[in-house]
Amino acid sequence: MSDLFLLIGVIWCTLLAISAFLVIFIAPIDIVIFNNRSDLYITSILQATIAITIVIILIVFLNYLKRLYIQKKLNI
Repeated sequence: MSDLFLLIGVIWCTLLAISAFLVIFIAPIDIVIFNNRSDLYITSILQATIAITIVIILIVFLNYLKRLYIQKKLNI
């Protein structure tokens, strides 16, 4: 049972870390990189591309964690 709680804890920490990264670093990307001189469409496309890429990476990572947990529980 403690393995399940550890898996849930790792998933929550991962989700919180990625959410914080998106809010802190990706949201103000137009100010940091472009100094408010770029087109809003370009900035939005860049932000959306980064966010979608991060979500895809998150899905792959969580699927990997799930496989590890199931293999450990089934002793495969």
